[in-house]
Amino acid sequence: MSKWKVHAIHSLQCLEPEGMNKLHRIIQSQKDGRQLYVIASDRNTGGLKDLVTQAAAHDARVWGRMEEMVQNYQKAVDQLLPGTKGRDLIRSLKDHFSHLEDVLRALWLVKDAGPSTWAFVDELQNRWIAELAAAWLAEQGMSVVLKSTADIVKLQHCSSGCAIAEEKTAEQTSEVLGPVEKHAVVILSGGYGSDQNRQLKSPGRYGGELIAAALASILEASSLTIWHPDSFVMTADPREVPSAQVISSLTYAEATELAFFGARVLHPQVMVPVIRKAIPLYYRNFSLPDHPGTYVSREDSGDQYAVKGFSGIHETALINIEGAGMIGVPGVSSRLFSALRERGISVILISQASSEHSICFAVPATEAEAAVSTAKAAFAEEISRNMINSIEAEYDCSILAAVGENMPGTPGIAASFFGALGKAKINVRAIAQGSSERNISAVIRTKDSKRALRTLHAGFFLSNQTISIGLIGPGLIGGTLLRQIWQATERLKQEFGVDLRVRAIANSKQMLLNDSGIDLEHWEEELASASVPADLDAFTKAVAADYFPHWVVIDCSTSDEIPKRYVEWIERGIHIITPNKKAGTANRSYYDALMKAGRAYGKHFLYETTVGAGLPIIGTLKDLIQTGDTIRKIEGVFSGTLAYLFWKYDGTVPFSELVKGAKDLGYTEPDPRDDLSGMDIVRKTVILAREIGLQVDVDDVPVKSLVPEALQDVTIDEFLDRLSMIDESMLELYREAKKRGEMLKYVGVIDPDASCRVELRGYPKDHAFARITGTDNIVAFTTRRYHDQPLVIQGPGAGPDVTAGGVFADLLRLASFLGARF
Repeated sequence: MSKWKVHAIHSLQCLEPEGMNKLHRIIQSQKDGRQLYVIASDRNTGGLKDLVTQAAAHDARVWGRMEEMVQNYQKAVDQLLPGTKGRDLIRSLKDHFSHLEDVLRALWLVKDAGPSTWAFVDELQNRWIAELAAAWLAEQGMSVVLKSTADIVKLQHCSSGCAIAEEKTAEQTSEVLGPVEKHAVVILSGGYGSDQNRQLKSPGRYGGELIAAALASILEASSLTIWHPDSFVMTADPREVPSAQVISSLTYAEATELAFFGARVLHPQVMVPVIRKAIPLYYRNFSLPDHPGTYVSREDSGDQYAVKGFSGIHETALINIEGAGMIGVPGVSSRLFSALRERGISVILISQASSEHSICFAVPATEAEAAVSTAKAAFAEEISRNMINSIEAEYDCSILAAVGENMPGTPGIAASFFGALGKAKINVRAIAQGSSERNISAVIRTKDSKRALRTLHAGFFLSNQTISIGLIGPGLIGGTLLRQIWQATERLKQEFGVDLRVRAIANSKQMLLNDSGIDLEHWEEELASASVPADLDAFTKAVAADYFPHWVVIDCSTSDEIPKRYVEWIERGIHIITPNKKAGTANRSYYDALMKAGRAYGKHFLYETTVGAGLPIIGTLKDLIQTGDTIRKIEGVFSGTLAYLFWKYDGTVPFSELVKGAKDLGYTEPDPRDDLSGMDIVRKTVILAREIGLQVDVDDVPVKSLVPEALQDVTIDEFLDRLSMIDESMLELYREAKKRGEMLKYVGVIDPDASCRVELRGYPKDHAFARITGTDNIVAFTTRRYHDQPLVIQGPGAGPDVTAGGVFADLLRLASFLGARF
């Protein structure tokens, strides 16, 4: 026999054509079984309910708003059903609105909306939308049966309001649904039942879901699916933890625990009927109907995480009772909680010291005063005899809970939980854990709750190789790096567990921040449309979020000011990666402070690309030194720009035109004078010299600039326009070198026993330096080991792809230092 599949859908989701199309797709995707859809509004505001609020408040806008709604509903009908069926629905719609106007005018007079008014209006709205959905689905060729939940669900009064009378509802279910053909889709409108007086009543908040769950139990359905308008069941509230993830599966017990502690989407009462019959329960997102959502069942799915999710209850108070008179006295807890029960006070959490000297419990903040007075009354005698010293309330508290079926079998969960809170310097006021051990709860200050939740979530769900990244300077190199990271992110995460989160991008004027990570495929559009004014303090705070295990700033700018922040960032715990040469060539006191800070705070300053772009020049030099070799001389063509220019220059094309072409290709610095002045090579020479321990500054290195003095202080555009004034002198230098059988190269030389220098000199055509092509850099290390034949490194030394690739390599090198295994 084919079993039913029951669904609960928020009615307003189906009002627009897009919502109807999603409903159609959902129905078509259900391959097996009979289908039943409860379409009900489970929210307190929205749609026609707003009219009730306005009418009761004597808000004259209610009549214009009602007319607007009539037009909106009519528009929806016209779009979905333009023919005869649509006209019939519109006539019915106008009749109903006429009745609604009568109700609102009466409400205007009495100024108060009772439960029956709310029920009438809500049911009216649900009925219209269900009628529209049924008519439209029928127009698509489906067999549809439309009924009202009030015709099936019978309610009985109880202490908490109304509850579903299962036996009577089962009888009505059999009577109404029994004759329905197996291939027909059943649409039930409304989240209401009827009592013995045939009055519309709600079984409680989220009435549509409660009714769907009850019907699933009665029908012994093969599944119940709750379609939330726009949310998933997640590892934490995404409003507080942007990195929260969708939970793929939960046990009934896990779902119930999370629901109790306020998890969005989950409602404990909905789960009671399905748990009793062990009916599979799905929580899915109507906005993304193709996403599988969360599967809830009796058995654990074997998920890799011991903790499935975190949830919290805010606006609570902690009641503390202390006194030596409680020690060893039986019945103290019983007296306390019996008294609280009699006053109708809900106790959320209980914690007691093993010494029995104190007991504390949490209650909603609104009930704290009553809880204190009740406890004092219950222990009045003990207080008078000083056996109980104090009964006090501590306000502004929140309760955080970690939930997971596999927590009992996983050692170290409690240590990780409280260790993470301790590391974040969050004080825990009380602790509780049930005997099942599937829940650990802690009471903390509300002001710390968001930070605590993010810290816990990062500790349990983020890979230890998750790196929060802030990039400064999204120009040619920075933009290329962002593209490279985007292309590799998923592979790095899947294969190596390295999770790279670019959470901040800034240029000199604006910045883009995103807690969970910027969409690197569209970062340029977002920077243009959703950015805020650049603020390095806010940028730093965003990158160094305490719920991420590692932070790094990648400085791809050419700024003199940004590197002045490096020491501050390292002291704050942020790693630095940069192709910017300014820090490596800053005055020696700052440079020494930077290197000292890195060692003192255990943070990395990686700058491989400051010399040779993507070539492993600095890394090779460090390896030589750290393995005990002695550096005797370093000589190299360190500028890919100048290497390209002197390789390309043969006297047939003016030197100035070659410079402009190199700039267009991205081979030069933004200001080509940084290359032609020789200062780029000077800086690289200084960086390497400092690596081998030389106390040298930029001003100590003699250099022959190719920039005429007259062009040193003009704008970049004027410099390029007037650069032709060097063409004649460059042609003369070329011809002289050619006569000697040499090739001109601009080189940096480091001689530990002499000095550093940067010069334009000729090399014989058979010399390794003379044979480089394109933007190749080349460096020769003459050392104690490599004395007869220098160790030579050669390769492209300019261009956005290779430079960005070198920065990316530094980023992965940092990940390796932090524990990643490539």
